[in-house]
Amino acid sequence: MTGTDLALVLLALAVLPALVRVVRGPSATDRVVAAEIVFVVAVAVIVLLAVRLERPVLMDIALVAVLAGFIATVSLTRLVRRGGGRS
Repeated sequence: MTGTDLALVLLALAVLPALVRVVRGPSATDRVVAAEIVFVVAVAVIVLLAVRLERPVLMDIALVAVLAGFIATVSLTRLVRRGGGRS
C-alpha cells in the first residue's frame, strides 16, 4: 500500500463524521460547515487520484470544482445569515 492509497483510505474515514453532521445538524450552520468539509475531502480525493493515476486532467477538474465550491459556500452562507436555512 502506497502513501497515496493510505491517504485515500484516511480521507474516506475522515469524511464519515462530517456526513453524519450534514444529516443530523443540529443547526443549518453546522450542516453548511460539514458540507464544506465533505466537499474539501472530495476535492482532495480528486487530487490524490490525479497523482495516483498520473492524469493531469484531474487537477483541472479539481480546480474548477474548487471555484464552484467557493461560490456555493458564499451562497449558502448568505442563505443561513438571512435565516432561510432554519431547521
